[in-house]
Amino acid sequence: MRTKHRLVDAAMVLLLPLLMAYSLIGEAFHEFAGTLMLLLFLAHHRLNRVWLKNLFRGKYTALRSFQTCLNLLLLVFMIVQPLCGILMSKHLYTFLPTEGLSALARAVHLPLANWGFVLMCLHAGMHLGSMLPKGSGKKTVLITMCAVSLYGVYAFFKRQIPQYMFLKLPFVFFDYNEPLVFFLADYISIMILFAMLGYGVTRLLEGRL
Repeated sequence: MRTKHRLVDAAMVLLLPLLMAYSLIGEAFHEFAGTLMLLLFLAHHRLNRVWLKNLFRGKYTALRSFQTCLNLLLLVFMIVQPLCGILMSKHLYTFLPTEGLSALARAVHLPLANWGFVLMCLHAGMHLGSMLPKGSGKKTVLITMCAVSLYGVYAFFKRQIPQYMFLKLPFVFFDYNEPLVFFLADYISIMILFAMLGYGVTRLLEGRL
């Protein structure tokens, strides 16, 4: 079971920066990747169904309350975001009657994509402790991730993610002359930044900082 968890989670992590690339990877592939992400998310929840069963059981500590709020926000995101993508579809879901809804879906899809990106990385970071190596290797990994996170702060603003999150920019602006590897490197560094923030919040709420 744990192997299935890790495979599903690893696949979601790999897909996330590709989904943010959108036009750079092609609209058709973006729709396919978005559909795959939805299926992986459903599989993730299926594997973690114990969490849903215990939602109204037990004591809520500060850490559990934070995790639950974050998970519920992600659940809403993963319902609304794919729906918006389907309503905007130009390839996989053109057989659906979406006339008149695509403009609204597009307006919602962009900020949600960026909020979802941040929330998924925070969520992953809250479970980072169980994935780190033991002993001195753990310290090396954390120092490396902290160093990458410093660049992630720069990339976060360079890529104008706050503007997209707060509706300051209605469209994504891509530099089509930029190599895809540079784009992905920036977004991976941002993923590591928010994963480290999630890890730090977890340690803080556990009283280990």
